[in-house]
Amino acid sequence: MIKLKTISKILIAGGLIVSANHSYAAGFQLSEVSVSGLGRAFAGAGVAADDVSDMFANPAGMSLLEGRQMQLGLSVVDSEASFEGSGVPFGGVNDDGGETGLVPNLFYVAPISSSLTYGFGLTAPFGLATEYEANWAGRYSALRSELKTIDLSPAISYKVSPTVALGASLSFQYADTELSQARFLGLGVPDGKSTVSGDNWGFGFNLGAVFTPTDTVRIGVGYRSEVDQDVEGDLEVVGPTGATLASAGAEASVTLPETFYISGAFTASEKIDVLASIRWTGWSSFEELRIKFDNGLPDAVTPENWEDTTTVSIGLAYHVSDQLTLRGGYAFDESPVSDEFRTARIPDADRDWFTLGASYSPSSNLTLDFAYARLEGDEAPISETAVVAGPPTSPQIVTSSFAGNYNGGANIFGIQAQFKF
Repeated sequence: MIKLKTISKILIAGGLIVSANHSYAAGFQLSEVSVSGLGRAFAGAGVAADDVSDMFANPAGMSLLEGRQMQLGLSVVDSEASFEGSGVPFGGVNDDGGETGLVPNLFYVAPISSSLTYGFGLTAPFGLATEYEANWAGRYSALRSELKTIDLSPAISYKVSPTVALGASLSFQYADTELSQARFLGLGVPDGKSTVSGDNWGFGFNLGAVFTPTDTVRIGVGYRSEVDQDVEGDLEVVGPTGATLASAGAEASVTLPETFYISGAFTASEKIDVLASIRWTGWSSFEELRIKFDNGLPDAVTPENWEDTTTVSIGLAYHVSDQLTLRGGYAFDESPVSDEFRTARIPDADRDWFTLGASYSPSSNLTLDFAYARLEGDEAPISETAVVAGPPTSPQIVTSSFAGNYNGGANIFGIQAQFKF
């Protein structure tokens, strides 16, 4: 029997667990589950009926599709997280913690009967990657921060009547994380580095309903549950030459938030569809990041105190012909992070999405989707203090702080193929 740990290693080797930059969506939530959705700023999530990804936000959305379908997509995100400021007392350079990352999606759906449909989704719903130079001003707070996830979701939907459909799915969610920061080893001594890494499988569920009161109106509500991730791994402290100075077992518990969607799609004319969505995310469950060690070291605690957020999006789809559809959209993405609790690991801020997209069908069985999005983040002030221990054999304690501003944004490019069988 293949163990879940083995499955996760196979998926990593295949590139299906991805790093995600901080600028994808608010907090470390990822929206990029669909390239056609990206083109309309994910307005109409769950009820757009233009690709199989509807099941992510609303598993009842599978009822809007006909026949067996599969889609495979990829979004490339080039993010910016530029810091300008200073560090005390050790100084340091300014840096850009942004990276380029890949976010794939894979979905499949097939009818069982005229009223019952099943499907499967493979997505990366959460992710984070920021990385700084070894001599940047906030190195004692953060060097590399990485969270990689993959969500495997079998789903089913049932048409209660011609106007009402219900759906449900399970989430088998793998998380892999790495957090590092510089380690002060004494005045005049090059820094070491402290790294905590670990992984875990967590489980959740998703529910949805779609209402079609008229031929031109669709309304959907979807719910994705919290997923508790009890990550277990290791702490390693290395010196400037890479030699291990200390090690220990480490564990941390993080609750990935619940999400609630309300979406609508309106056929304004034969050529034009108008779509809108409101997404609420329960980020208030992320009160602190606490790492526990098994060698007697005190817990490493970072207060987070995140707040619940709302994302609002609106989009248009213009059907030029049976083969070509053009899309555009705008979204306001609210950040869960207040100025008081912003950290270098997740220097998050409110952002605006401006998106364009197109679908082209060279045949009745194949549709190609393309999309581009520009994300513009608000300026994000930060003032963070880190209390870091000296050498493992010394009681020396050093406090380091840095302050300044982040300016962030991202360019996202997506390509996707949809197949009908």
